Amino acid sequence: MDKNVVIYNFMDTFFCCEVKNEKYCEEMVTEHMLVYLCSGEMDLIEPNGKQHRLKKGDSFFVMRNHKMRKVKHPSKNGEAFKGLFLFLKTPFLKKMLAEGSYVIDRTLQFKSRSPYVMLPKHPFLSGLFKSLEMYFYAQQYPSEQLMENKLREAVLTMLEVKPEIASLVFDFEEPWKIDLTEFMENNYTSDLDITEFAHYTGRSLSTFKKEFQDTFHDSPGKWIIRRRLTEAKRLIEEDGEKPLEVYLRVGFKNLSHFSTAFKRTYGYPPSMMSNRLSN
Repeated sequence: MDKNVVIYNFMDTFFCCEVKNEKYCEEMVTEHMLVYLCSGEMDLIEPNGKQHRLKKGDSFFVMRNHKMRKVKHPSKNGEAFKGLFLFLKTPFLKKMLAEGSYVIDRTLQFKSRSPYVMLPKHPFLSGLFKSLEMYFYAQQYPSEQLMENKLREAVLTMLEVKPEIASLVFDFEEPWKIDLTEFMENNYTSDLDITEFAHYTGRSLSTFKKEFQDTFHDSPGKWIIRRRLTEAKRLIEEDGEKPLEVYLRVGFKNLSHFSTAFKRTYGYPPSMMSNRLSN
């Protein structure tokens, strides 16, 4: 466990994350998410590489079924990063519509190629998140009903300050079937199991396995390991990086597993290659 990172969790829906030092994070976002920066800064990276620098008081919406890449770090004055993350789960949003808690204005359509929507700074949003922040430091765990009411307030507040994104928030369509080769090349380092890879490409598990075999002439598990090792070897050989610097970046969870897989594939451990290049 990283001692520089502290995470508070309510019902796997409300999260408060505190980070003392710079930290790169990459995760698949399976549900819509609302994010607010209480302090520090965050670099949010688009799929095309474009970056957004977010600071204290900024907030944004993340569409579901996207890989979220970000770098959390202290502000220039040394204030540690602290962010609030709220998952807006599909069943809850469907419940809001069924109850009549929100009526969609079909004349408003928000078109964006980005999975991120920046929200304007507004006292409604800052007031909402300041009240939520206090929940994480209270000695009493809030009831499920209370937290659900706060979540409903969060959705309505977001739509109050940016009503045109309702078409995104209440979009329950399943993802389209996307290009398999492009997706795997962009996501082979992600911490996903085969079922999750199938889901994010818009395929059933059986269809994913069949199309994967037809495309790559290998099983998903074997291809992912080989692709990670190829990239690790390139980083060590061409960029002069150390095994300790690359194993997490290419998707391995621990150095021992990485070294064993590397030696099995190339006939020598990555440390030997690194030492040879440094001499």
